[in-house]
Amino acid sequence: MINQDFLDKYEPILQQIERPSRYIGDEFGSYNKDFNKASAKFLFAFPDKYEIGISNFGHKIIYDLINKKNNLLCDRIYAPDKDFIELLEKNNLPLYSLEAKKEPKEFDVIGFGLQYEMCYTTVLKMLELSDIPIFSKDRDNSFPLILAGGPCTSNPSVVKDFFDVFIIGDGEEVNIEVLEKYTSLKEKLPREEIIKELVKIKGVYSPLVHNKAQKRIADLTYENHPTISPIPHFTSVQDRAVIEIRRGCGRLCRFCQASHINLPIRERKKDDIVKLTKEYVKNTGYDEYSLLSLSSNDHRNIEDILKELNCHFKGTGINVSLPSQRADKFSSELAKLASGEKKATITIAPEAGTQKMRDVINKNLTTEQILNATISCIKNGWNRIKYYFVIGLPFEEKKDLEGIVDLILKINENCRIEGLKYPQITCSISIFVPKPHTPFQWARQNTIEEIQEKIKYILDYKDKMKLKNARLNFHNPKMSILESFFTRGDKRLNKFIYELHKNNAYLESWDENLDLDLYKKISEKLNIDIAKEASKEFSINETLSWDNISYGIDKSWLLKEYQKAKEVKTTTPCDSKCSNCGVCSNLKTRKILDI
Repeated sequence: MINQDFLDKYEPILQQIERPSRYIGDEFGSYNKDFNKASAKFLFAFPDKYEIGISNFGHKIIYDLINKKNNLLCDRIYAPDKDFIELLEKNNLPLYSLEAKKEPKEFDVIGFGLQYEMCYTTVLKMLELSDIPIFSKDRDNSFPLILAGGPCTSNPSVVKDFFDVFIIGDGEEVNIEVLEKYTSLKEKLPREEIIKELVKIKGVYSPLVHNKAQKRIADLTYENHPTISPIPHFTSVQDRAVIEIRRGCGRLCRFCQASHINLPIRERKKDDIVKLTKEYVKNTGYDEYSLLSLSSNDHRNIEDILKELNCHFKGTGINVSLPSQRADKFSSELAKLASGEKKATITIAPEAGTQKMRDVINKNLTTEQILNATISCIKNGWNRIKYYFVIGLPFEEKKDLEGIVDLILKINENCRIEGLKYPQITCSISIFVPKPHTPFQWARQNTIEEIQEKIKYILDYKDKMKLKNARLNFHNPKMSILESFFTRGDKRLNKFIYELHKNNAYLESWDENLDLDLYKKISEKLNIDIAKEASKEFSINETLSWDNISYGIDKSWLLKEYQKAKEVKTTTPCDSKCSNCGVCSNLKTRKILDI
């Protein structure tokens, strides 16, 4: 139950805003532990709106694992929308956690999940609204430890001035270890000395010490997976039960950061997946569940898993959701198992339109495999198909852009030969962003002019070829330029981000909040050329601002992969054969397959 003191203070303003249910907590499935009885208190802060944050599976894992410890407490907070902020500031009221309704500064540790580069200014605003100093150097023991985890910690230098420590790699155990150690030392040592002790924990990096940090790896056990999580008060982005079946991806597409920083491949056991799914659905009441992985149909037993779950849920109206199909491992049997009687949109990810570019990015996928998978889908009743493509990749030529349209035309031609109706096709086309810890980390990004020219070229070519049954949707190129600017930036960007914050930049992952004029103004003030920094090609010999962070992959191997891309050569996926990337030997680990 929501306490009366809270209602007296906040109910008047909650009645004036859009979606007050974002801020009231008390969701079904949430923990509501006694704040005063916990020996250590962790606040998970997600720097985006409630409906985005509550859908994030990583924060569900941390929330569940910490709260399972009797002496520990984990609460949650999400970025408030602008209407709520305006009323909080007008009434001189602080932000508060969802369950305990406590101010963030009353917690021992606040952990921000950095999922996306465009969330940085939101972090600073949340600290400001919590009456916590924005800069790490201005905090003493009276303030919580501020840490960050998630994929953006792959290059901490960009936001190093704002955080005390960064979690590198999997967070299952390390967050608990940091919380317990910090609280045990809080009354004994000054803050700087505590941080020096914290970096002794594997997977912890601090700019104060500037230590070399190696990623932490967690086992995918039954015990470290939630079987219930808070159910949002209104439909969220991913409103379903989520079961993680596999972590890491051995495909090693050269542009993909997620596949490289999450190695080695670890598959959850089939029996655990089935048991977790049954429990999660039963405990939450969802009518849909998702089998989560970077490559779900790469799981060795995916068909057997679906057969058993389909049998269990038969007649209940409960459906499964799978991410995009791998065309080289596509089977109509798997597609049928994944959809039941529903024939919704099916998704395939060719990533590039020509064989040359698929070899450049190491997709290990042929045109024939894409065509066969598509025709099989159509024959089995799917008339709506979605494809993922990337443009602006290294070594791309105009004929590679034409290849996207040509591939769809080949699909149509095969349909004509087979006597099939043309499908309704949607192509989701993103812009290449070079990412740290990938073979393309040295590559330049296309300039905004180059990207806009390529988009126009593709659309003109589509019209020229009279392609009617495909809709092409492009990611915002201006946003992609900023992503590149931040993801490979250096310590100079701390000042840039702070200037953005001082000029009210907030929730910039939403297009309507992005002020490009402000970026131009600050870039001129600080003499930082955004376009030049985003499209910079790094020398293979220079020290990169993220070189002190290790995900286990040898830098020499990344460089060899970059060279192989130039030579249009592929590498065998490590699912099939060791690619000698160095992860298993450097981290003293191994891939775990359910065989």
